[in-house]
Amino acid sequence: MRKQLRGGVVLVAALSLALAACGRSGGGADAPGIDDDSVKLGAFTPLSGAGAVTSSATRGSEAYFKYLNAEKGGVRFADGKTRKIQYTVYDSQNSPAVALQQTRKLVEQDKVFALYGTNGTTSNLAVRDYANQQKVPQLFLVGGAGAFGADHQKYPWTMPWQLDYVSQGKAMGQYLAKTKPNARIGVLYQNDDYGKDYLKGFKEGLGAKAAQIVKEASYELTDATVNRQVSILKDAGADALADFSIDKFTTQTIKQAASLGWHPLHLLGSSGTAVVPASGDLGKGIVSTAYLKVTTDPALANDPAVAEYRRIIGKYAAAGVKVDDQGVVYGVAAAMTLQHVLEQTKEPTRDGLMTAAKNIQGLTVPLLLDGIKVQTSPDDYFPIQQSVMREFDGRTWELKGGIIDASAG
Repeated sequence: MRKQLRGGVVLVAALSLALAACGRSGGGADAPGIDDDSVKLGAFTPLSGAGAVTSSATRGSEAYFKYLNAEKGGVRFADGKTRKIQYTVYDSQNSPAVALQQTRKLVEQDKVFALYGTNGTTSNLAVRDYANQQKVPQLFLVGGAGAFGADHQKYPWTMPWQLDYVSQGKAMGQYLAKTKPNARIGVLYQNDDYGKDYLKGFKEGLGAKAAQIVKEASYELTDATVNRQVSILKDAGADALADFSIDKFTTQTIKQAASLGWHPLHLLGSSGTAVVPASGDLGKGIVSTAYLKVTTDPALANDPAVAEYRRIIGKYAAAGVKVDDQGVVYGVAAAMTLQHVLEQTKEPTRDGLMTAAKNIQGLTVPLLLDGIKVQTSPDDYFPIQQSVMREFDGRTWELKGGIIDASAG
């Protein structure tokens, strides 16, 4: 009888070990990529081709992690262990198919604990099914599509970071409704999910005043110019322009409006603002949303957070990284948010990481504009929903008014 009992104990122990081993690949105990001394994170970003310019966010995060490892010994988790961050980054070539291949490599070969800062809207959409099937956190991805936060019930392991396009559009609509209540509104938008997200939020922000939209004009990425669309909006009698264009199309819009002698209140989505400074006086009066500090802003010359940012990038960033690139600022600010999440992670598991990510309570990140907080909950996967409007004066951007909260109203 005693021998039979011992045999049963051995069998139960063996089964327990087998079940524990199965759990190591999921979100529970003993997840891969983390031990008492280090945590492995992974990302893809366009390092080659036309999209490589967007990799500056990744380079910013990379520099911040090097700073944490060198000067802080890593990040102290809530379990009392201080772990150094190992950050592996692969080239997505700006291709969703390649991004998926690189993600599989990170998860199945490199055994990362979590994905962090994976870069590119279409690429992130392509990998989120796989990441969620594998129960691998896809945290603070770089991409502004509203779907990343809105689809959290279907994709609970995926969370964005930035102010999404719907929230930006909503803030712009609220601002216009308040500052020019009788506006005749023309809308220029890119005919894809990017432009339609902005348009959706803009109409929500306008509320009943959406009826004052006199004309909408869309363009395709394959179009040579938007000159025709700008002319159509002017001829419709619009005295306010909601402009959800990017890159060359934004430049064309600014120049075409000037050539037509058309001077509407020009609201521009933040994704298009990179080309505005080069427009000089032609861009004077353009209004956009902001949530990050601009390191070249004279008003922030003595800001301690900006000074520390400059020191970190100067010491730890890879060669060629430009300290005043707002993409780099973005990457450092997002990495600061991840640092907080790791510090709040009580159990060194993927479940534990996501629990911390879903419970960020009014976090102040030094590189966000004063008063803007990072906030999440199990039912709210939009970490940043606040912004401040800013106006271009022909040389730099000046903040206008207070904080607009897209989560309210």
